[in-house]
Amino acid sequence: MEQFAAVAMDVGSAYSADVLYHYRIPDGTSCTAGDMVLVPFGKANRQKSGFVMEITSQKPDFNIKDILEVQGSVLNPEQLSLVFWLRENTFCTYYDAVRAVLPSAVMRNRTSRIRRKALPVQNQEILILSDEQQKVYDAVAPHLETDKPECFLLRGVTGSGKTSVFEALIARTLQLGKTAILLLPEIGLTPQMIQRFSARFGDAVALMHSRLSDGERRQAYERARNGSARLVIGTRSAVFAPLPDIGLIIMDEEGEQSYKSESAPRYDTIEVAKQRCRYHHAVLLPASATPTIESYYYAKQGIYHLLELRQRYLNMPLPEVTVADMRIERQNQNMSEFSWALQQAIAENLENHEQTILLLNRRGYHTVISCCVCNKPVQCQHCSVPMTWHNTDKLLHCHYCGYTQPFPETCPSCNGKKFRKMGFGTQRLEDELSARFPKARILRMDADTTARKHAYEENFEAFRKGEYDIMLGTQMIGKGLDFPNVTLVGVMSVDKALFSGDFRSYERTFSLITQVVGRGGRGGTAGKAILQTFMPEHYVFRLASKQDYETFFREEIAIRKALLYPPFCDICIIGFTGDRQDETADGAQKFFACMMQVKSRIAEKMPVRFLGPVPCIYGKINNKYRYRIIIKCKNNAVFRQFIRDSLEQGAKLKEVAKIHVYADMNGSVGI
Repeated sequence: MEQFAAVAMDVGSAYSADVLYHYRIPDGTSCTAGDMVLVPFGKANRQKSGFVMEITSQKPDFNIKDILEVQGSVLNPEQLSLVFWLRENTFCTYYDAVRAVLPSAVMRNRTSRIRRKALPVQNQEILILSDEQQKVYDAVAPHLETDKPECFLLRGVTGSGKTSVFEALIARTLQLGKTAILLLPEIGLTPQMIQRFSARFGDAVALMHSRLSDGERRQAYERARNGSARLVIGTRSAVFAPLPDIGLIIMDEEGEQSYKSESAPRYDTIEVAKQRCRYHHAVLLPASATPTIESYYYAKQGIYHLLELRQRYLNMPLPEVTVADMRIERQNQNMSEFSWALQQAIAENLENHEQTILLLNRRGYHTVISCCVCNKPVQCQHCSVPMTWHNTDKLLHCHYCGYTQPFPETCPSCNGKKFRKMGFGTQRLEDELSARFPKARILRMDADTTARKHAYEENFEAFRKGEYDIMLGTQMIGKGLDFPNVTLVGVMSVDKALFSGDFRSYERTFSLITQVVGRGGRGGTAGKAILQTFMPEHYVFRLASKQDYETFFREEIAIRKALLYPPFCDICIIGFTGDRQDETADGAQKFFACMMQVKSRIAEKMPVRFLGPVPCIYGKINNKYRYRIIIKCKNNAVFRQFIRDSLEQGAKLKEVAKIHVYADMNGSVGI
């Protein structure tokens, strides 16, 4: 009996072409779902590689070509199921889903089935746990042995020793012969974790993140696949690690924005983790001092099991927080970026040989350069975004597309010749610190200073060893790091973060402040923090200074319910990008009309609210004009089919053919 392979091919982002292409399996050829195959593709019969999604004996009713070569098995049954799940839930193409599950470094170097080889795990003894930590361990550990998926949410104050609980639970998982994944939000956190867990579990640990070379990625992937690695530590993409027999997936700092992919497939890491835990009957443990509003709501509703660590390890107190009202500082003629309280505290720390962390979530030197005549900012030629002056290379930088240019001689809008420099970033902060404290050894950590490989681990290790007195940086220094000699934390300016245009802006600002304040006082000396703001009365700053997550949650959940935001609904973004503004706007309008026609044909009741099409907050990025439709909805099978039908029908419109269209479920609405 003839057999046919349904093959996923690279068709770009064209939804109309996102179908499975059928090929005949030649007689005597062994081919199964998950194989990579070489096939003749298109009218020109160009040889291309694709991935077999399924095998069927039903002959298609059109002329069919033969597979040229079976190149080896690359997708196991779970990975195949993830491809189908990603396509349905993130509205990506088959090939985009394969690309997420199977890293490009592996796709370019096809792999074959490798017999699993289990290695012994070293040092399995269980980081004496405190009473609170032991209660968390005791609540989770029994579920590692059951054949039922479970989700626990661990909310632990900063410095409560969540990592010790992770370590004990991972040790138990490996003792049971299962495997584990530990997810981290930032590349900067991985060296610290790898060092700690490698010391305990030795060669059983593999590292996965975006800064690895192709060779390193292939090696980590194969070690996970063949069983020589039983614990994978990494950032977002590590959730796809091809481990067998997963018993535990941990998401540290689960509320971080970096866990949501902003390119196809636009997946939320926690949703992928849930899917994998269902497949393996495993335990999922998201954890944070500041969980997402959605996660904490689910825990309060009993959908997740809520676990809490309310005390710092060894009962160390949380840092004492002082709120510095910068309005009063200005009234008292202090025009610097440092309040008097922060200046004095830094001086005392230097005298006591204790370390300081300063958070300023803006890189560069001056963040806005504006014309003195027309008051318009100098914008990037390729984006509708103000450019930032960088003093290190004496150039204006766009932080969205990377474009640079010299300081303009005249205003592009009115030909004015005078400019004012406003705002301050990490470069300027570094200069002002050096001027005020000339003997201080200063480490700046931002995207400009950490571009090279190994910069994170080298700089953080140098700071940990005491080679620097002050570390200043963007949000990359705000979470998950443990420096025992840090006794002072200064939060320089986060006021603007409250008004980013995203309904999550309050949540993210509260989380950033709470987390960075928690970097202090983790050793034997009590810590203190100074929060500088022009809005000290705002409840986000007031509650963050008290580390009062419970009250913040009650305030925020009430707003979400009143305005119908997650977790009380889902939000789907339909995005449009194009080379010309008129074409993009017209295509978005025509697509919306098509979407309304698709909706009218759905018999089932589907309550939705539409906003748009409207320009995005930043209407142009990297020479692409941007529009969007915002939909408040219920993410269920009926709605997902509606979106996919809309994408497929809309792709056939001539006006839409000129632009790129995508759908993003519960992504950011602030850009």
